[in-house]
Amino acid sequence: MNSSLAPAALPLSSRPLWALSWLIWRVLPGRAATKMAEFSHTEAGSGLDMLAAVEETHRRELRIKYYRHALDELKHSRMFRQRATALATGRSRARAVIADSDYILEHGINTRESLFSRLGEVEFLAFVWVHERRGAWQFEVYADLLKEDADTSRMFDEIARDERFHIAYSKAELARVSEPGPARWAVLRVRGRRLWQTWMRFSHRLGEVVASLWLILLYGLLLGPFSLLARGLEPRSGGLVRTEDPRPAALRAREMG
Repeated sequence: MNSSLAPAALPLSSRPLWALSWLIWRVLPGRAATKMAEFSHTEAGSGLDMLAAVEETHRRELRIKYYRHALDELKHSRMFRQRATALATGRSRARAVIADSDYILEHGINTRESLFSRLGEVEFLAFVWVHERRGAWQFEVYADLLKEDADTSRMFDEIARDERFHIAYSKAELARVSEPGPARWAVLRVRGRRLWQTWMRFSHRLGEVVASLWLILLYGLLLGPFSLLARGLEPRSGGLVRTEDPRPAALRAREMG
């Protein structure tokens, strides 16, 4: 495996991602299988977007490239699903993600309007180029982190090779269908949108953590002590007390009647 992916050789901006990847893939139990199950849905959604691009583009020369890209994404989805299933144990989170047919819609991976329709040809190609570059680098890092698991490492290597083809054709076609200025602005818009979505996901998760902490403080520091205080001040009830009646049972029965 290429030793250039070691953290000491990475630029400072990339080291946090390497550290986070190391935590996810090497430390957290079961997270690797769950992550691959999520990747399976993401790749399937990308395949559907590429198939939509095949139908919606007016450039005949791009249809075969979009179609090949779609087949690659659907192949990757199958590879991730199979590997996630192999690594998952029992009734794990990974198996639940794989079986969740609504995951692809609930996570915004695929919507009623195709990505090509929303962005147009130029920005769609910019989107493909930006995201495939990021994906190829990530998969190379994952392959290096998981080199002790030969099957998983080979899978990420193969997927990274496919991604390099996607990078090359999308960059070349972006330069061919657009002037440098509009193409540059399209790339900037895609990157800006990606940063915004990353920030929103982080904010959402941070909000969940903060809300959980506030609930713990509320119950632990306010409701808990008041509950104990109320229990201490509550008057004790004697309840029902059983007494022994020395009279014969027949006499007691006549009095009750």
